Amino acid sequence: MSTFLHPFPESVSPAIYHLCLLSIWICFASITVLSFLHVLSSKHFDPNAFRKKNMNRAFGVLTFVFFFLCSKVPLSKSQGFDDEKPAAPPPEVESCNGIFLSYEFISRKKEYPHVKNATAQSWAFNATATILNTGTIELKAWKMFIGFQHDEILVGASGAVLMEADDFPAPVGNGTQFSGSPQADLKTSIDTAGDLSQIQVQIIISGTQFGVKPPGIPMPSTIRLVNDGYKCPAHTRRKASMHVCCTRNPKTKAKVLKTKFLPRQNGDLSISYDVLQAYQNNYLAQVTMESKNPLGRLDRWNLTWEWMRGEFIFTMRGAYTRRKDFADCIYGMAGQYYNDMDFSKVMNCQKRPIIGDLPRERANDTDVGKLPYCCRNGSLLPPIMDASKSKSVFQLQVFKLPPDLNRTALYPPEKWKIFGVLNPDYKCGAPLRVDPTEFPDPSGLQATSTAIASWQVVCNITKPTKRNTRCCVSFSAYYNDSVIPCNSCACGCDGDEKCNPDAPAMLLPPEALLVPFENRAEKAIAWAKIKHLHIPKPLPCGDNCGVSINWHVNSDYMSGWTARMTLFNWGDLNFEDWFAAIQMKKAYRGYENVYSFNGTLVPELNNTIFFQGLPGSNFLVGETNGSNPRKDPRVPGKQQSVISFTKKLTPGIKIVKGDGFPSRVFFNGEECSIPTHYPTKNGNDRVFVNLVVDIFLVLMTTLLLLENHH
Repeated sequence: MSTFLHPFPESVSPAIYHLCLLSIWICFASITVLSFLHVLSSKHFDPNAFRKKNMNRAFGVLTFVFFFLCSKVPLSKSQGFDDEKPAAPPPEVESCNGIFLSYEFISRKKEYPHVKNATAQSWAFNATATILNTGTIELKAWKMFIGFQHDEILVGASGAVLMEADDFPAPVGNGTQFSGSPQADLKTSIDTAGDLSQIQVQIIISGTQFGVKPPGIPMPSTIRLVNDGYKCPAHTRRKASMHVCCTRNPKTKAKVLKTKFLPRQNGDLSISYDVLQAYQNNYLAQVTMESKNPLGRLDRWNLTWEWMRGEFIFTMRGAYTRRKDFADCIYGMAGQYYNDMDFSKVMNCQKRPIIGDLPRERANDTDVGKLPYCCRNGSLLPPIMDASKSKSVFQLQVFKLPPDLNRTALYPPEKWKIFGVLNPDYKCGAPLRVDPTEFPDPSGLQATSTAIASWQVVCNITKPTKRNTRCCVSFSAYYNDSVIPCNSCACGCDGDEKCNPDAPAMLLPPEALLVPFENRAEKAIAWAKIKHLHIPKPLPCGDNCGVSINWHVNSDYMSGWTARMTLFNWGDLNFEDWFAAIQMKKAYRGYENVYSFNGTLVPELNNTIFFQGLPGSNFLVGETNGSNPRKDPRVPGKQQSVISFTKKLTPGIKIVKGDGFPSRVFFNGEECSIPTHYPTKNGNDRVFVNLVVDIFLVLMTTLLLLENHH
C-alpha cells in the first residue's frame, strides 16, 4: 500500500487525499458485493470463472476511479504564476566572493474587488528575498534595499524588519530597506563550516500589488546591499527571479574590530538599550537617550517600539506608559504561561507601547524616581544649550515568553520611533549590538561595572518637506510698507475648499502680524486695495503654524545695520527654554550683539547664530485673551529683540538687495518655512513719492536757473 501511495502529489490537501482513498475502496467493495450477489442468483455458478472475471473488472474500475478522482484534485497553485517553490540558487552564487542577494517571485492571486482596469486591479503576492554571505568577511548589521515599483503594500516580512515603516500594512511602492531581525549579522562560511543558518537569511514576503496584467510578472526595479564599503553591479534577471553579487569596494579598508560587536555610531540622537540584570524569564533594562545635534531637541517626548517576541513591561522607573493595559496579557500567550501572575500590577502588555517621561515632581519618588537624568517632563535639550539636560534615562522590567526562557536569550525591541511637540522629526534605525555600556560602580568606589548586553539605536533629523513644517517666517523691512507673510499652508492645510492652498499669501500691513489669521482677511483685502494689488478669489489659505517668526530689517547705515526678530506663539502650549537659530549667508561674520536674548555664534553649523531667552524670559507663553474677549481677538505670546550687525567684516554687503535676511530659520530644532522672496525697495509707495518729489525739485531748480540766465 505504501508503495502505491508514493506517487501521489505532495501539494494535495490531506482531506482530499483521504477522501480519494475512501471513495476508491467504497467503489471496490460495492462492485465486489454486487457481482457476488448477481452470481449467486444465477443458475450456473463457476467459482474460478467468477474470481478471474470479476476481480479483473473490479481492478479496472478501481484504476479508472483512482485516476479520475486524482485528476480532479485541485493543486495549490496561485493565479498568475505556475511555480510555487523558489527556484534553485543560480550558478552565479558559486563564483560570488562577497554578499549574494536574490529575489524570487513565487505566486499571486487576484484580490477583491475585481475591476476591468488592469492597472487598478489588486493582487495578493508572495515572494522570497535571500541574502547570503559568500565572502571572507563577516557582515555586521546587514541592510538590503528592494526597489518595489508596483504600489506594493507589504503585510508580512518574516526574518527581517522594515527600516522605513512603523508597522504592517506598509506602503513600499517607492522601495524599502530591510534589516535583520533577529539575525542581524551574517558570519562567514569559513567560521561556521558552511552552516547556512548562520551565513544566510531568507525573507518571506507577502503583500498586495497593483497592475501588471498576466502573464506579466511584477518584479522590483533593483536589489542592492546598503551597507557601507560594498558596491553592487547591475542585477541579473531571469523571468521570475533576479540576483546580484555585491563585493567590497577595494578603496574601503575593512575595520578591524577589537571586539565581536560593532562600534557605536554617531547620530543626532543616540539611544542605548542596556540589559543590567538577567533572569530566566525576565530582565532589567535601562534606556538612555542622548541628544548629539547642537540644534536637536525634544519636548514632551514620546518613545515607542515594537516587541517582536511577545514580551511585556512589568514595572518602570523614570518613565511610564501612556496606557496601562494588561488585557493583551490575559487573553494572549502571556496569560497562558504565567497563569498564576496578578496582571493587574503589570505596567503594559501592548505590542507597541507608547512611553512618556515623568514630571519633575516625581524625580525623588522612591518608587518610580530616584534615577539620574530622569523625570524632566519630556525635555531633551541640545548640548550647546545645556549639556546636563541633553540626556534622559529610564528603566523597565521585561518579562519573556517561551522559547526564550534562559538568561542569555535577550532580544531588544524593534521599530523604534520618537517624537515631540514642535520639534524636528527623527528617523531611527534598527538596534545594533555594540560593546556593553560601562557605568560607574554604584558602591562609590573607583570601579567600573558593565551591562550584560547593549544595543544602540541611532536616530537622525529629517528635513521637513513642503507644507510639513511646524513653524514659519515672515519678512519685512523699513524700506517697504508691506509685510511678506508666511507661505500659504506652510504647516499644512485642512482641505477647506473655501480657500486656495496654491495661491501666494497676500501682503499685509505691519499691524496685521498681531492678529490671528482668521481675522486678517479684511485687513489683507483693504491693504490690497490701497496698494492696488491683485485680490485672488478664493483667498489664499492660512499658514496653520503654531509658531511664527518675523524678521524685520530695522535700519541700514554706513558702518552697520540692525534687524528685529519677533517670535509669536499662536498655540496654547507654553515653550520653556525656547531657542531659535538663523543661518546668514553673507551677514554672519558681521554679527555684533543681541539685546534681549542670549546670542552665540556656531560657525561649524553653516554660519548659524543661536538665540535663547535670558533667565526669567525663557518662557514663550501661549495665546491669551485680548483686553476685551468679546470684541478683541486672542493675543499671541511674544518675544522680540533687536540684533545689531557691523559692515566692517562684511564689505560689499547690500541690505536693500536682500543680504540682510536669513536663508534658514529654526525654532526648537524644527526648520521653519520661509518666504521665497524678500521685500524690495522698488515696491515701496513711499519711495515712489520721494522719487516724484525729487524730480519735481530738479525741474523747479532747472526752471529757476533758466529764468536767472535770461
